[in-house]
Amino acid sequence: MKLQCNRKQLDDALGVVAQAAASRSTLPILSHLYLEASDDSLRLLGSDMEQWVECRIPAIVGEMGATTVSAKLLSDLVGSLSTEEVNLETGERHQLILQAGESRYQLVGLPADQYPPIPELESSTELSVPASLLREMVESVEFAVSRDEVRPTLTGIRMEYDGSNLRLVSTDTHRLAVRDAQIGGGGEPASAIVPLKAIHLLQKLPASENFTLQLGLHRAAFLGENASLVTQLIEGQYPNYQRVIPQDYTRRWVLMVDEFRDALRRAYLIAKSNANKVYLRTEGEKLVITAQGDAGEAKEAVDLVREGDDLEIAFNAKYILDVLDVLESEGVAVELTESLRPAVFKPADRSDYLCVIMPMAL
Repeated sequence: MKLQCNRKQLDDALGVVAQAAASRSTLPILSHLYLEASDDSLRLLGSDMEQWVECRIPAIVGEMGATTVSAKLLSDLVGSLSTEEVNLETGERHQLILQAGESRYQLVGLPADQYPPIPELESSTELSVPASLLREMVESVEFAVSRDEVRPTLTGIRMEYDGSNLRLVSTDTHRLAVRDAQIGGGGEPASAIVPLKAIHLLQKLPASENFTLQLGLHRAAFLGENASLVTQLIEGQYPNYQRVIPQDYTRRWVLMVDEFRDALRRAYLIAKSNANKVYLRTEGEKLVITAQGDAGEAKEAVDLVREGDDLEIAFNAKYILDVLDVLESEGVAVELTESLRPAVFKPADRSDYLCVIMPMAL
């Protein structure tokens, strides 16, 4: 293998694929990256045997070939260089020789044929999704993914496709986020639970106009123009989240997102020492936000448009702020019934997103 490539493009690609490499593993090869030169490109691959991330960058290839090298070492080294171009060449016993300006390094490698290849997907449903839409959908539900390994099925985002609508769902049992998008394209209905690590890797993939999403029985793939991700899926039965979503309400509040978020964020500073607890109550055309904590007390009031009787209810302020931070709308609608029943937060002008939040005891 012998090639020349742009240092910045190489650094950007390494920043993605190195994240997929295993930091700790009984197999030394998994702490390495696979590098392959062919035609006019350099292919980089990182894997921990659960996720595989691949990137391709343009290169002037003198000799085709492949090797592996430590993911962390190569990333740190290339990131510290200041030259515009980098030359890579394989030496004896799988070494990778890196030259950039006056710098020259010989890095220990391992046989390329030992590197785990990207597995084939079983029969899968395939659909094309605009990359910007998929990233926005992921961001709008990611915060509600559970970090508790006791219930593995909740530690990922559930993706459902019915032939025309793509739905992303996440829950940690305290809140539930659901995002829909009409994709079209036909195809067989499919569902999958994509692990959180794969979601984070997906968000780091280079910009692409569209992703081809493939949902298989045990794996899913996200294929972009110059980068792709293949991931093992989380096995198990996802809970029946539909029954958690309230079907009616007796009270409805509509508030401006920015005003509500700013007031809530200030009250949150006081509420942090009291389990993030804030109290919301209606007084005429105002929503009054109060909090108590070790540092003192807080009181805020913001305008709202309301339906129904007065109500006082308590929430974890962080849960509401997580929703407001991803809401793509100027207004937020809050639908409620009683102080101990879950509330639904949704955009005031759209019906493709909702977040159910469980209240705290008054």
